[in-house]
Amino acid sequence: MWKWIEKIGAIHYAHVLLAAVILTSTLSMVGCISLSPGVQELFIAELPGSKVQFGYIGICSTVNATVCTSAIAMPPADLATKLSLSIDIVHHVLALQQSVSLALPALSGILIACGYIAFWFARGTTSEKSVKSRRRWIATTRIVLWGAVGAAFTAAYFLTFSISAMAVVAPPAQPESSAGLAVTRGSSAGLAVTKGSSLQILQWAVFSLTAVFVSTIHYMLHKIVRDARDGILPKVEPRTSTATAGSDPKAGTEEKASATATPGTTAAPGGADAGADADADALAKNFDRTQSKNPFRQV
Repeated sequence: MWKWIEKIGAIHYAHVLLAAVILTSTLSMVGCISLSPGVQELFIAELPGSKVQFGYIGICSTVNATVCTSAIAMPPADLATKLSLSIDIVHHVLALQQSVSLALPALSGILIACGYIAFWFARGTTSEKSVKSRRRWIATTRIVLWGAVGAAFTAAYFLTFSISAMAVVAPPAQPESSAGLAVTRGSSAGLAVTKGSSLQILQWAVFSLTAVFVSTIHYMLHKIVRDARDGILPKVEPRTSTATAGSDPKAGTEEKASATATPGTTAAPGGADAGADADADALAKNFDRTQSKNPFRQV
């Protein structure tokens, strides 16, 4: 799996997963808040007898026409008027809605954001002088992101448990008599609860995507630590030849030795040395020509 991730780039794969986590998390928290396509179907539970659906923060009613609104900071009387419901039904829906906490999904999102920021600090501190700082950022990133995974799992499990509890605690729907007449209902009329499956599936999808995203970030951090342990450090610019020659004591010693080898003489300029070499070559050629004409030379 990790070789396949390296081919497409782990950082690009992590960004795709992060976008999916943000999208699914947002949809799960805004269910029943508006009439947008798909949002109305993301409800925690439904009261079929009262034609009411509710999510984490939204409530939808289909009594006269489909109306969806947010229940945050809105009095029950105003909700009853806007949704065309009785005040008793509104109080019952609000009690069920408050039994499922929004804090856990929100906490998971906050931890993912903080862990992502910490990851970039850990990835950016690569100099030799910031080894301790990089270790702290890596440890912080791991703790925060795996905490986000735990919060996402708890949110999905708690949602499933709460919906199952609602179906047990809430009064069941009253059956009709064999003659087709409805049995007399008390104050529990229209309070039967039917769980919403779409939001449960979406909440578990949020947990799965979060776990894969954090695993990818964990792999990238492990690679950074492994490269540092193997000694793969940033490149260092080599010193120039002038600086090397000036700081090499051996070169200075050799120069002093050559200067003291011929006392009483001075170094000739560069042009004089070249002329002396040319004269020596000419004398050697003349000597060879003379020897070639000498009949008494030894062969």
